[in-house]
Amino acid sequence: MIRYGLILLLICFCASLVLSVTYKFTHNRIEAQGASEEQNALHKIYPEASDFDTEKLQEKTYYMAKQDNKLLGYIIKAETQGYSSVITMLVGFNPKGEIKGIEILFQAETPGLGAKISEVISGENKPWFLAQFQGKQAKDLDLKNIQAITGATISSRAVLDGVKKSVSDFLTQIK
Repeated sequence: MIRYGLILLLICFCASLVLSVTYKFTHNRIEAQGASEEQNALHKIYPEASDFDTEKLQEKTYYMAKQDNKLLGYIIKAETQGYSSVITMLVGFNPKGEIKGIEILFQAETPGLGAKISEVISGENKPWFLAQFQGKQAKDLDLKNIQAITGATISSRAVLDGVKKSVSDFLTQIK
């Protein structure tokens, strides 16, 4: 009986050793890939921006999109609880609070339902759900002027509430 326990201990030790070595070699690449995806998302929100200055406000990082040293707007990272995962997104808006664009960085919502928050319809270049936010004031966002995804009301409301709260809080703090 002790022999089986020792064999199991040895197998677990070897598996954890392989896992930790793999993590050590892939961690930097994973971090670099995440940073690259975030930079691509910044350029999707403000393609006309030539520079993105990184600033901090109460321990949170935000970006100032600029073109020729002229402020175009802000981009903040927002996280909100969806139906089955935390939804992480970048939200871009001008100094008046008008939404410029939203890019989903991470979501693990139900495929075919909540995952439609980042689904691009054929012939379009942006997710139809997120495109509804463009040009609207953050303070005026509600389900009356944003069409929720059928069967995914929780995910739709999570994105809506996350955008509204994060932008409103940011604009209140920055003034």
